[in-house]
Amino acid sequence: MLVLTDRTPLATGHLRQVFEHPQNPDHVIKVMRADAVATRWGASARWYKRLPRTQHYIGYVRELKEYIATQAHPRGRNAPIARMVGIVETDLGLGLISEKVRDEHGALAPTLAVLYARENGFTPFIERALVRFFDDLLESNVIVGDMHAWNIVHGSDSRGGPRLVLIDGFGEKHVIPRASMSRRFNARNTQRLFRRMRAQLVEIVPLNPALSAT
Repeated sequence: MLVLTDRTPLATGHLRQVFEHPQNPDHVIKVMRADAVATRWGASARWYKRLPRTQHYIGYVRELKEYIATQAHPRGRNAPIARMVGIVETDLGLGLISEKVRDEHGALAPTLAVLYARENGFTPFIERALVRFFDDLLESNVIVGDMHAWNIVHGSDSRGGPRLVLIDGFGEKHVIPRASMSRRFNARNTQRLFRRMRAQLVEIVPLNPALSAT
């Protein structure tokens, strides 16, 4: 069992904390936040949240399954999603292991939100990266369940880069798996999520006033 409680997380999201793997710096471990589990899957949670046998680990199952699905087809083997490694027992519960996406200095890759603010908007550099990201999602037929500027990072991993990579939020979420059954439906859904993500980025992420004035 890996001990993570005495370590500082690299990042904290709404549902998970991300730690560097204590035995392999090329990997990260995502664990569920105890407070999020209690709120979303506890005794007071909505009944349908408690239906899956995997409970709060349902997201792990979706992401592992989607990664395996992309690897089953030649066009999906370089899909712009985090490379899944497996699961591990930790003192904070089951951990989901994926390959770390790094920036040009070897540090954790910045999110699209950070990059957008740093570049001061939709520069040609960001637009090119977004076009490639969207095209690669469609080419790989990745099923996206959630897409926002904080679960997309820009960097490199063992498959190359730099490029935009979706680090979580992929996999079929619907009870009726329409995205799995229809590539056309999945493409339309990906386009909808992509447009929504761009609109949210403009509304939520502030630009640098000093740069805007130049």
